[in-house]
Amino acid sequence: MKLEVKIFKKLAEYDLDVNFTACENYLGLTGPSGSGKSMILKCIAGIMKPDAGRIVLDGQVLFDSELKINLPVQKRKIGYMFQSYALFNNMTVYQNIAAPLKAHHEKKAIIDEKVKQIMKDFHIEALSSRYPRQLSGGQKQRVALARLLVYDTKLVLLDEPFSALDAELKETLLNETKSKLQGYHKPCLFVSHSPQEMEFMCSNILKIKKGRLEK
Repeated sequence: MKLEVKIFKKLAEYDLDVNFTACENYLGLTGPSGSGKSMILKCIAGIMKPDAGRIVLDGQVLFDSELKINLPVQKRKIGYMFQSYALFNNMTVYQNIAAPLKAHHEKKAIIDEKVKQIMKDFHIEALSSRYPRQLSGGQKQRVALARLLVYDTKLVLLDEPFSALDAELKETLLNETKSKLQGYHKPCLFVSHSPQEMEFMCSNILKIKKGRLEK
C-alpha cells in the first residue's frame, strides 16, 4: 500500500492540517479524543471533504482540491468500520454482508457464493438469519469486518473498533482481525487511543494532537 495524505480542513476548535505518506500495510493513527483521527479517516473514505489538499491511494487520486477531483465514496474501494459497526438494523447478517456486493450490482449467484464463503471463514454461518439486535458485541464486529472484506476493497479503515469490548474479548478479536486482514491481503489504517492495540496491530504509528501530527 502507498497512501499519500495532505489535507487541510477548518474545524470548530482547531484546523486539521496533516501531511504524511505511508507504505506499510498496517499504519496506526493515535492521539487523544477529539484530536482529528476520525476526521482523517472520513476524508480518506470520502465521507467528509477537506477544504484543500490531495489524497492518493496506490497511484489513484481520490481527492485533489486544485484539480477539482473528489471521487464519491462508492468509487474509492475503501472499507470503513465505525466504532458502532454501523450494521443495518432492518437487515439480517446475510443481508448486511451482501449489501456492498448488491450496491456494486454483482450477480445474485456470485453474491450468494461470496457471502456464504466469508461467513464460513468467520465462523458465523449460524448467525445468517439473525438481526443486529440479536447479536453480541463480538458477533457484531465479526459481521462488520466480514462486510468490509467481502468486497474488493483496497484499504480498510478501522475507527476504534475495540473500544467498547471487555479485555478478554478485545484480545480475541484483535488476534482475529489481524489474522483476517493478513489472510485477505488487505492493508489497514487503524485508529485507536490504546498503546497496546497499536503495538499489536501496526508496524508504523503516527501521533496526532489538535489536528497536527507530532514529531
